[in-house]
Amino acid sequence: MTARMQRTQILLEPEQHRVLTELARVEGRSLSDIVREYVQAQLTLRQREHDLRRQRQLDGLEQIRIHRQAILTRRAEQGLLPDPVLVIEQLREERDADLTVASSRD
Repeated sequence: MTARMQRTQILLEPEQHRVLTELARVEGRSLSDIVREYVQAQLTLRQREHDLRRQRQLDGLEQIRIHRQAILTRRAEQGLLPDPVLVIEQLREERDADLTVASSRD
């Protein structure tokens, strides 16, 4: 059972209409059939291009995941790096202590 067709009106340039009409005549098909075939071919091509772009994006994300895992593995082998927040807090405490000592001398 074929799907119900949707009526659509399009405007073609005269040369497009001439070429499509001639093609339909030569192939013994209707102009509508030729246009539907071309529309489907373009939709298929665009879907393929979309799928390829999406696959490239997924491949890129996979490369990022692999790279991240390699970094984490190297860090684990080297030992954990100190937490930057804790290092900054420690440096501030040391600076505050130095400033307190310096101000008490004055």
